[in-house]
Amino acid sequence: MTDFPKKLGAALLKAQGELRGVTKDGTNPHFKSKYASLENVTDTIRPVLQKHGVLFMQAPGSVNEHGIMALETIFVHAESGESFGSVIGVPLGKKDPQGVGSAITYACRYSLMALLGLPPVDDDGEGAKQPPPP
Repeated sequence: MTDFPKKLGAALLKAQGELRGVTKDGTNPHFKSKYASLENVTDTIRPVLQKHGVLFMQAPGSVNEHGIMALETIFVHAESGESFGSVIGVPLGKKDPQGVGSAITYACRYSLMALLGLPPVDDDGEGAKQPPPP
């Protein structure tokens, strides 16, 4: 990797210091599991990134002959114009508009979480229990 943009890096460092995790607010009935929705991810990160002058953009790309769709995520430091991005490939579950939409949502969610080092956290179970009295 080349030198990381300094002003963008400083702003992301501050943002990461404030971001703790994203609650799993969605339920997948097929797998009987919970996940952090894209809406919850963006609602969690957007105010913190904006506070530090960082915006993000995401754009789906083409689908290759193997049914892998590209998605690019870019972070931009508004003041300096410095940017950093990453492209990931996501297999399409179905090769129709619904499959593409699902792949885009999935890729957007996990790309943002990975690039920001943002873990999903449970909002139930052990985390929701009251601590025992001292």
